[in-house]
Amino acid sequence: MKYNIGFWIFTRVGEGEATFQSLGNGRYLAYHEGKTLGLVAWISRYRRDFYRSTMGTINNGKRLIPLRFEEEVVIGKKIRKRITTYDYNARRVFVETQKEEKVTREEIEIPFGVIYDDPMTAFYNFRSGVSGKVEPGKKFSIYTVPRGGSQKVIRMVVASKEEAGKKRSAEVEKERKDLFITVTLDKELVGSLQGLVETWFSADIVPVSGIAKDVFFWGDITGKLTYQGFLESSDKFYPLGKGIEKGFPDRLQKKHAKS
Repeated sequence: MKYNIGFWIFTRVGEGEATFQSLGNGRYLAYHEGKTLGLVAWISRYRRDFYRSTMGTINNGKRLIPLRFEEEVVIGKKIRKRITTYDYNARRVFVETQKEEKVTREEIEIPFGVIYDDPMTAFYNFRSGVSGKVEPGKKFSIYTVPRGGSQKVIRMVVASKEEAGKKRSAEVEKERKDLFITVTLDKELVGSLQGLVETWFSADIVPVSGIAKDVFFWGDITGKLTYQGFLESSDKFYPLGKGIEKGFPDRLQKKHAKS
């Protein structure tokens, strides 16, 4: 999956790419990279964001669980990293953060009966219906690792058909904008006071466009899907929106059709 990033009147000041890859034996790797372009790249000191989630599965392959989540933000010569490791046997999550050569470590207990998702695992589980069918009027709460002593929750609110219809009528491009979903993420991840993202999804729960609201310094940041399908010749890369709701198979079909 590829997409363009824009703000104000500029439709392409950055670009992003996301892939989902089978590692075999019930393990998967989701990867996302975003970068700024042109004048905005110069203003932002050539910012690049990297996110990598290594996942396992439970419930006969129908639910993903995070094993290791890596975040890296590069701004000029400064690098900010965070690695979150999940130890289910010890029921512990270990978080190591590196910021301006300072390293901090945190250990969090996983309560019995609780599964903490990372943002990428949460997205794929949301698509596959782990928390229920995604349909108009539904609300979802997905728990992620607490930080600083406070619980972090990803909230997704699917607009009613009537509300989505009104919003769609105001859109210039209406194709594949079937579900309007408001997502509230970790404020630090989005870089805003509210962590609010308004997103249009297709009927098969593929994000086709969205707006990250009130991002610090930039204001509203837009995103638009430009490509959906295989990004590599390897059959290990699974195209978003092609049967993932049926489970997460260890061996993926050699099927290279574009979505």
